[in-house]
Amino acid sequence: MTRGALACVLALAPALAHADPGEAEAPEQDAPPPAPFLVGPRARLAIEVELFADAGWIARSGPDLTQFRLDRGETGATVGLGRHGGAEVRLESVRSAAEGGELGVAGDSLVMRVKRAQVFGDYESSGATLIGALGMTPDPWITALEEDDTARPISATGSERLLGWPTSDLAALGRVAWGPVRLTIAFGNGEGQAYPERNTGKTTTGVVEVLPLDTPDARLRVMAMARDGSLGPGSVRDRRFGGGATFASPLASAGVELVRAYGLDEVAAPEAWLLGGWAEVRPIPHTAAVARGMTIGYDAGGRQTSVGAALAVEPWRGPARGRMRLWLALDRTTSSGAAMPLPGFDPGDETTLMVLASTTAPFAIF
Repeated sequence: MTRGALACVLALAPALAHADPGEAEAPEQDAPPPAPFLVGPRARLAIEVELFADAGWIARSGPDLTQFRLDRGETGATVGLGRHGGAEVRLESVRSAAEGGELGVAGDSLVMRVKRAQVFGDYESSGATLIGALGMTPDPWITALEEDDTARPISATGSERLLGWPTSDLAALGRVAWGPVRLTIAFGNGEGQAYPERNTGKTTTGVVEVLPLDTPDARLRVMAMARDGSLGPGSVRDRRFGGGATFASPLASAGVELVRAYGLDEVAAPEAWLLGGWAEVRPIPHTAAVARGMTIGYDAGGRQTSVGAALAVEPWRGPARGRMRLWLALDRTTSSGAAMPLPGFDPGDETTLMVLASTTAPFAIF
């Protein structure tokens, strides 16, 4: 598979970065992926399966808790429709009861729902590429944060975990890629996959990404984001401004995000700052050490912070993003003031020790 072919899939459907299975196995140590702003030939069929499962022990102020959990179970397929178009469907498993709740479909069973269902196309002119998508499209900010994030199996991004940012939405999405710059704008319901019929207004999200450094040995990506919209029948404000950066090299990777939020949990009044980051080092082949942290501070008082660390071994490594990892991870969460959970739910402070298995397996036919 050519460099351009891989970059095409990254540009059109970032969660389905594919490679030809006949290709030689990837190097043992990570290298920066090909520049994601390039577009080349499209795969006729691309399939990906992603699974994150863990067994954990949780220490908190009440009784300790042990649990088995499927944090992420996803499968998706992208079909090329000619030279300039394609369609993607991606399903995910979700717990049918709310966090801390006991009522769900047939108890607390897992159910499948559509994460993405989109048609897309591209047009190239004068060195620039125009890309458009319609349907249940990926959120441009979450997509940008996750693109190089190797710590995703042990925690979602700060925007998703602490701000409740939806990973996809019923929207029209447009993207322009030119040289080291990529601009993505999504115009949608803003409700994500929950209650899309409640919001009569629309939400606009824009993300600009720039590659100030892009070499075979290192890549630096800088991004800026703005989001303006409303949620629910009361049209509660959902306004965000922020930025971030990621760095990737053969021996280390890192990322950071900073977001200013106006309106949280469908309440207009709260205003807060979110800061999150992660770093990974790979001193020897087939191993990785990861540290991550995120914190949200409310202007009215109160804070929620989550920090963690993990060691991983990598028994299998395939082309593109294909890999299997076994993790030993520790997560510590503390809360105060306005960030405390509602009475009757889990305490605001807890420590989780978990053993986790993560697998990402892409496949493509060109």
